[in-house]
Formats: sequence, structure tokens, C-alpha cells
Amino acid sequence: MKPLLIKSIGMSLLSPIIIGSVLGLYYGVSLEQPMWSVFVGLLMSAIANAHIVGLAMAAFVVPGYLLMHKYNKVQYSAVLTLGMLGGAVFSYLLAASSGAGFVVNTVMAALAAGLFLFGLRRFA
Repeated sequence: MKPLLIKSIGMSLLSPIIIGSVLGLYYGVSLEQPMWSVFVGLLMSAIANAHIVGLAMAAFVVPGYLLMHKYNKVQYSAVLTLGMLGGAVFSYLLAASSGAGFVVNTVMAALAAGLFLFGLRRFA
């Protein structure tokens, strides 16, 4: 069980790279600025906020999953909700209390929870 969890947590830490790449490409194409500098700036900003994802995984997602697994009541929607809740709480406390940064950090943590679940199914 431990190697499976470690691989799944490692997979969930790809979330900041995915979100940063998608936002960087979108804003790089849509803004009237050099695409490369916008892309790299948003990617680095997402990676700089990766601590939100790690804290949400450590405090909400993994303990919640282990508790649900203990009682054989694992529901994917509950794990995704825990990821989003953890992202919102830690984003509010540590990074951004409102605005686009708050939403991006919350979505990034929810995507990390989804990648965690995907990793559990893929590596099982």
C-alpha cells in the first residue's frame, strides 16, 4: 500500500506544471505580449504555489483517503472535494485570500486530488 501511495502522491505533484502550462499557453496566445515570457512567468508562478498542493495533499486528501479506505467507503467525489477544500483553506491562509490566485490554487489542488486517484488506479 505504501509504494502505491507514494507513486500516486508523486503523480499528483504534476498538477502545478499542468495548470501553469495550460494558463501560460492560454494567456501567451491571447495577450499582446511575447508568448514565451508570459508562458514562463505563469509556469513559474504556478510552481511557486506548489506548496499549496503539497499541504492540501498532506493535510486533507491522503488522510481522508486512508480513513475512507479503512472503512471501505472510498468515494472519488469525496476525495476531490477534500482536495478542493484543502486548496481553498491553504490558499486563503498562505497565498491569496481572494481573486484569481485563490481560484487557480484551489483548482490546482483539486486537480492534484484527481491525479492522486488516477495514480491509485493506474499503479494498482
